[in-house]
Amino acid sequence: MTRPKTSRYTFGLLTTVSKDIFRSRYHAEILSGIFHRIGSLGHALKIFTLSDEPCLSLERMLQRYDLDGLLILTWRWIRPDFAELIETTRHERVLVFNDPVPGLQCNILYTDVEAGMAQAVEHLAKRGYRKIGMLHGPRDVIFKDKGKKIKSPFIDTHLKTEGFLRAMKAHRFQVRGSWIRETMANTEPEGYRVMRRWLREKKLPEAMICGNDDLALGVLEALKEFGKAVPRDLAVVGFDDNDHAKNSRPLLTTIRQPLFQMAQDAINILIKRIERPELAPATQKYPPKLIVRKTT
Repeated sequence: MTRPKTSRYTFGLLTTVSKDIFRSRYHAEILSGIFHRIGSLGHALKIFTLSDEPCLSLERMLQRYDLDGLLILTWRWIRPDFAELIETTRHERVLVFNDPVPGLQCNILYTDVEAGMAQAVEHLAKRGYRKIGMLHGPRDVIFKDKGKKIKSPFIDTHLKTEGFLRAMKAHRFQVRGSWIRETMANTEPEGYRVMRRWLREKKLPEAMICGNDDLALGVLEALKEFGKAVPRDLAVVGFDDNDHAKNSRPLLTTIRQPLFQMAQDAINILIKRIERPELAPATQKYPPKLIVRKTT
């Protein structure tokens, strides 16, 4: 049954309860876009977390919380059984952001992060850098279930790493394993911690691409502490273009994800499928954009 366009809809927002979510400027940008669009249209938003009960179906979840549509942020980090439910269930009124696993049958909006990494390597190559490293977030998410540890790949990290390696190969640049390092979280303190250890080794590349802006800002802080000049001693590229990247010192070169726009588009897509339930779930890929500032 088609819903009238004058209805006031209620959207749900579900994400992981990890403390890193509340530190993440990536999540803040998406949340800002969701709040802005829902508020401007006069709809309602419920933010909730999953109970300990098994996830039986997406439809039952919508009914339980009295939702017209459901937005899911960092969907693979919530719970293994929930991620499996998303991967195996078709639903036109459910939408996830990023982590584009092939074959998803719900709405998904994502940035072409592999193209973003290629843009970053291309930019550094044009600036004359050949020895390029990468600092990325966790490769896997670890869940505990009934005393057992379950490992699930962090899709964003894998896509960015693969994009980086392909771009380096395309330019015939040497890839050194010691110049690709992993953090325990995608946060500024983690970027700072790993970079301080790296600096003590005194074996730096000429340039570094970070998995997100928060990591890059941590890198800049560590470099400053060690008396290193950017980009003279190390060129740094971030990923996301969050508000802090636009105000860092020096200003951060980064790859922009249109997160605010993606969030607003997400509401429009769900509204269209509420009002026209015969429509298939949407898949929408967004191109990244290189933003050149002072760190390269």
